[in-house]
Amino acid sequence: MRERRLLGLFAHPDDESRITGGTLAKYASEGVDVSLVVATRGEGGSCGEPPLCTTDQLPSVREAELRQACDILGVADLTILDYLDGTLPDVDGHELVGHFVAAIREVRPHVIVTFGPEGRTLHSDHIAVHEAATAAYDLAADPATYPEQGLHAFATPKLYYTTLPNSLVRAVDWGFPGIPDEEVTCALDVSPWLDQKKQATNEAHRTQAHDQPFENLPEAERWEALSIEYFRLADTRLPHPSTSEPDLFTGIA
Repeated sequence: MRERRLLGLFAHPDDESRITGGTLAKYASEGVDVSLVVATRGEGGSCGEPPLCTTDQLPSVREAELRQACDILGVADLTILDYLDGTLPDVDGHELVGHFVAAIREVRPHVIVTFGPEGRTLHSDHIAVHEAATAAYDLAADPATYPEQGLHAFATPKLYYTTLPNSLVRAVDWGFPGIPDEEVTCALDVSPWLDQKKQATNEAHRTQAHDQPFENLPEAERWEALSIEYFRLADTRLPHPSTSEPDLFTGIA
């Protein structure tokens, strides 16, 4: 099989593990080159319960946690941008998009994974990354944009948004928006990589481990719900896209 590449674009340390940890681990284990860009060091998050560091130490601690999580998941290429947690809606949008354009042109991914328009939890940073990543997917293919980067334009074949189907949102009383079940393009069973996802979420990202998705569920049921990761194909340059796919690389030669 030819070399395959996946690029994740997220806002904070632990987004990658909580939302797509199983997916990243799955594809890394299958020989896919997995790259990640995280826009902030998460200094607006928790220091832990009980605290594991001071607020001044938190950015460096969360960066270390992110690097440990990447080691666990098999992410070999990590870029952390220098934006402050909580500021992404107010930063220079052209600059933020440019960072993502540069990453796309450097990595040349077959698949990009990022937030959907609801930003998973309506977090303003997540929504800002969604908007910037979606713009970058288009602009990275246009050689007339960001010529100062000195990088060749690249047209990524597929752009996916992470999401949750409404049936699951209702079943777990999620409290945030999902999408109609029929709009989910790919539901990846990541149960073979669930231990890695757990380890990255709970043991690497220790400062945030007390705040878990679906925490209203019993532990076994919670991880069962988290053993499937859902995606909507937002755009593709491949002919004849399917509305239902078994794999994010479906159609990639």
